[in-house]
Amino acid sequence: MMSRFALTRVLAVVLAVTLLALGTATARDAAFAQMHDLLTRGYYNSAAQLNGPNLIQRFPDDPEAHLLYARALYFVGDVAGASARLAQATERVGSGVPADHVHLGGLIRAAQGDAAGAVRPLHNAFLRTRSYEYAMDWARVAWQAGMYEEAIDAYAAAALTDRGRTEPWPPLGRGRLLASLDRTEEAIAAFELAILVFEANDPGGALPSPAYVEAYFRLGEAYEGLGLLTSAEAAYKSARTADPNFGPAVRALDRLSRRID
Repeated sequence: MMSRFALTRVLAVVLAVTLLALGTATARDAAFAQMHDLLTRGYYNSAAQLNGPNLIQRFPDDPEAHLLYARALYFVGDVAGASARLAQATERVGSGVPADHVHLGGLIRAAQGDAAGAVRPLHNAFLRTRSYEYAMDWARVAWQAGMYEEAIDAYAAAALTDRGRTEPWPPLGRGRLLASLDRTEEAIAAFELAILVFEANDPGGALPSPAYVEAYFRLGEAYEGLGLLTSAEAAYKSARTADPNFGPAVRALDRLSRRID
């Protein structure tokens, strides 16, 4: 039977190891949280030049460290570096390729000039996560690749995510694409939906979402293209009312006033 003294020593060692592990985990969480915050707030240069290399130095075997660094490199335009670092991240995962690796790989592939080849992995990453951001990237790259129907589907999928139900950006993006394809009536419906979605979820603030302002402006363009000048003028005025400094609406109203006169 272990003596009380020996038992006390064992418990002390276990406690010390536990505290060390907790301290290491806390330090890791803080370092990774800081990197996430930099990327979220758009401080890409700092993330790529300082925090990313520091993460790799401190956690060389952690796949997330390499993935975050790869994202930072992608955002500063170092596509080759991002691709190499992503490969390092995926090598350290073990089995399977996580959805966030697939997503970043798709973005890198598009940045390398293969937008068509990037669409499938971006779609796959969305299907695995149902992420609003992933759907919007899928839509953008599909449009870039000239895969218009898939881009329209991707915007629709984004609108059905939890975040997408409250965001005017998916119907606005869909409307932009439809307008570029001269599917004007469908575009008008999409712009009107973007306006309704924003108004139903308006968080308040000094200025509304830029998507709301643009939706009114694009609606004015669509009406003007159909020769419905009164409706176009009303839409342009709504855009200007929402943001008095929105230059395209001001110029459109000036142009339209000369047409009406």
